[in-house]
Amino acid sequence: MRRLLLALGVLVAACGAADPGTGRVAFSQVEVQAYLEREVRRTLPHLDVGAATCPAQLPRRVGATATCTVAVERVRLDYEVQLLVADRFEARPARPVVVVRDVVAAVQEKLGAQATSVRCGDDPVAQPPPGQPLLCQVSGAGQERTAAVRVGDDGSVTVTDP
Repeated sequence: MRRLLLALGVLVAACGAADPGTGRVAFSQVEVQAYLEREVRRTLPHLDVGAATCPAQLPRRVGATATCTVAVERVRLDYEVQLLVADRFEARPARPVVVVRDVVAAVQEKLGAQATSVRCGDDPVAQPPPGQPLLCQVSGAGQERTAAVRVGDDGSVTVTDP
């Protein structure tokens, strides 16, 4: 089964300009947004990746984070950008990102012949809030029902068929 978690935790060398007051590198909003767009396109090559947006003020203290968003198939996904040292930052999903067709495949595999049709919403990607399951409508043998899919912090998927 394909890995369901989109991992994006890449260190990037500074491309920004040095802050004249400290000599430290400052990353611009535009540079971080362009980086996020490139990396999400690379990791989700078969999906339409649109614009990223970040706050005008990005972290200036080591360890500080900001939340940026990237549009994937018109779904806004949250990414954390953390300043690691003066010339490096890390960008990673704020919560695990799953490709819904992979979740559908996991539900069908778990339920076998009982699931002839599985629909997990209208969006091709999801980033469920912590503790909140992704709900899938299952039809096939028997009555239509809802399966709850929990996505762990590590991207693991647990399917519950009530």
